[in-house]
Amino acid sequence: RFQSALANDTRCLFGGGEDSPGSLANRIDYFTIATIGNASDFGDLTQARYNIGAAGSTTRGIFCGGYTTGYVNTVDYVTIGSTGNAIDFGDLSNAESELGACSSSTRLVSCGGVGSPALLNVIEYFTIGSTGNATDFGDLTVARAAVASTSNGTRGITMGGSDPGFSNVIDYITIGSTGNAADFGDLTAGRNRLTNTSMGNAHGGLS
Repeated sequence: RFQSALANDTRCLFGGGEDSPGSLANRIDYFTIATIGNASDFGDLTQARYNIGAAGSTTRGIFCGGYTTGYVNTVDYVTIGSTGNAIDFGDLSNAESELGACSSSTRLVSCGGVGSPALLNVIEYFTIGSTGNATDFGDLTVARAAVASTSNGTRGITMGGSDPGFSNVIDYITIGSTGNAADFGDLTAGRNRLTNTSMGNAHGGLS
């Protein structure tokens, strides 16, 4: 449980989570989307953890943050079309978990989350084709964790979450620029730990 997922047009990857309560996983599994069958081993994350933000481009998948015995700022990457262990990409500016992540073909954006000691409204970005630490993008309209983030490659949307009650807020950003999120609308009810999907780039979510 508490795995994170990302996909391109051909493959879906699941990383981290718990094997059982209190037993953290570093495993990455994958499926070929066009066929049916069981998961195959892809490799391992650099650190066993859960509640990770995950997204990427059609070629590179990125796993951001998470929780071990505390919040972490770890960011890993893999090449989706191959197999092998994840490689260190850089760091988030905060040690955090339960963050959302969405992407274009060139940029990954992390949204919200929870760290010590508080909920975060932080939006940060990475250039997917390189490596390095996060750069400030702007802020969500409301600080919250356990959000779902997705995009069409141009506009990123972050919805729901815990603030600390169940949130119905939907925000949007333009991925290619920087700036604070704007109000998009509302969910029909406040809820957190949503799952999301979209067409195009390697978008991700919690499961």
